[in-house]
Formats: sequence, C-alpha cells, structure tokens
Amino acid sequence: MSDLGRLIKRMGIQRKFIFLLLLRAPFDAVRTWMLANLMKSIFLCLETDNSVSLLRICVIYGLICAMLFIYNGIIWSKYAAFSAKTEVWLQKMLLEKILSLPFKRVNYHFSGEWITKLNSDIQAAITMMNGPMNIPHLIVAIINTMLSSFLIFRSSLLLFGVTWILILPQLFINYKIVLKAIPKLKEKSQNAMSENTSAIQPLITDADTILLYDAGKLMMKNCNESSRKLMKVNMKIHVRNALSDACMRLLGIGGYLIILLIGYRLIYNGKMAFSDVVYCFQIRGSIIAGIFMLITCLNNLKANAVCIKRINNTLEEQPDI
Repeated sequence: MSDLGRLIKRMGIQRKFIFLLLLRAPFDAVRTWMLANLMKSIFLCLETDNSVSLLRICVIYGLICAMLFIYNGIIWSKYAAFSAKTEVWLQKMLLEKILSLPFKRVNYHFSGEWITKLNSDIQAAITMMNGPMNIPHLIVAIINTMLSSFLIFRSSLLLFGVTWILILPQLFINYKIVLKAIPKLKEKSQNAMSENTSAIQPLITDADTILLYDAGKLMMKNCNESSRKLMKVNMKIHVRNALSDACMRLLGIGGYLIILLIGYRLIYNGKMAFSDVVYCFQIRGSIIAGIFMLITCLNNLKANAVCIKRINNTLEEQPDI
C-alpha cells in the first residue's frame, strides 16, 4: 500500500481518488441494512397477516433500491472516466521516463521487460486503483463487514459469536496459504513473463536472421522453456487461490448449518421470532460476503503490489547515473 500511495502522490490524483472512494464506500452498507430490514419486515407481516403493511413496505423499499441502483451507476461511470484518464497519464509518465534514461541503462534490460512494464504492469496498477475486487471493493468490504457485525451483535450476541468463530479460521487459512506466498510468486510470474516476451520477440522481428543461421530449433527451445516456467509459476498461484476458496466455501456452508440449528432452538424456546432469525441469516450472509470480498481484494492487492513496485522503481531511476 505504501508503494501505491507513492505512485498516487507522484501523479497528483490523491484527492480525487479518495473522494471517489468515499462516494462508493457506503453503497453496500446501505444495501445490507435495507435488505435485512426488508426481509425482517416481510416475514413479520406474514406472521401477523398484515397485507396492507406488506404492500407499503414493498413499495418503499422498491423505491430505495431504485435510488441505490441509480446512485451506484453514476459513481461507477465517474470511476470509469477517472480510470481511463489515469491509465493514459501513467503510460505517458512511464514512457517519458524510459526515454530519458541513458541508452546503456535501457539496453541493460531485456526488451520484454520494458514491454511488460508499459503494458501488464500499468494495467495491474490501474486495476489495483480502480478495478473490481481491489482498492474500491476493499473499502466497501471493510465498511459493510463492520456494519453487518454491529447489526447482528444488536440482534443476537450468540449468533454474532458463532458467526465470527467460524470466520476467523477462514482468515487464518487464507493468510497462511495465499497472502504470504502470493507476492513472491507474482514477482516470479512477472519476471517469467518478461523472459518469455524477450524469447518470443526475435521470432517475429528477426525471423530472417534466425533462418539464415538455422537457429530455429534453439530459439523454439528457449521459448518452450520460458513458457513452461511461466506456466508453472502461474499454476502455483491458481492452486493456492483454489485451496483458499475451497476452504472458505466449506466453512461457509458449515456455518449456515450450525446457525440454522441454533436458530431453530431459539425459536423453539421462544427466545426469538422467526422474522428475527431470518434477519440474522441475512446479516450473517452479508458478513460472509464482506469477508470473501475482503480476502479476494487482499489477494489481488498483494499480487498487483509487485507491479506497483516495479513502476515506482523505474520512475525513481536517476537518468544522470
């Protein structure tokens, strides 16, 4: 995150970026509150056979939902324009920096490395700042999880405790399997991609020379080795993400079954109404969704942070050395 902060400050867009984040942040929290109260109110009306209140509730919450939809569309359209301008600006900055470096410095690196920085690294930086399941959704997930936890705590301390007892192992497993390993694997993947690009480029630009010296087999061997190296590193990333996702799904389903049994006992003993249990189910689902989003965002941020670091290192190089 410190690397991202340096890059945003260098570009001079920190105020607008924070402003857009603040505009987007409350959407999921408000939607969570609305849906939970809607479900509770609907089942309460069904329990009391109050059709007049049910119609009024559906109309009111329908209007609120429409307003949230319009608000969300306007904010994301602003985000799209901001993202496009930021990408063009960052490409221009990085290209000007590369052109200002001495020829020996540029020639020292593989050409594929410069191509990777101007393409995949910049795309990763833009995705980290404005893309789905990155910084914007990280803020949304934190606020939504905090609000949902507060709502279920007010409704039932027991269900609040059970919910978080089952969530904490998910966070621990994800930290051990993914978050600690992803940055190094992503850096290896970026380096392997640079090598692969450098190995493929001569086959296109210097095809005549390769045929002249009968070096086709050697060049294809280099391409195969670099492609295999890139594939192995990417497979390790995918396997770790898949294991983390599988653990989260299993614990999530198990949590629903446990809360279902606890809710049944609370209703049977007269300690909670059915509408209150439905309300807690809805809030618990929002907490799980927020945690899933939070974990996914952290994984993506860890992976994209490597690209941010590479861009900062290039922009901070001294041309007079």
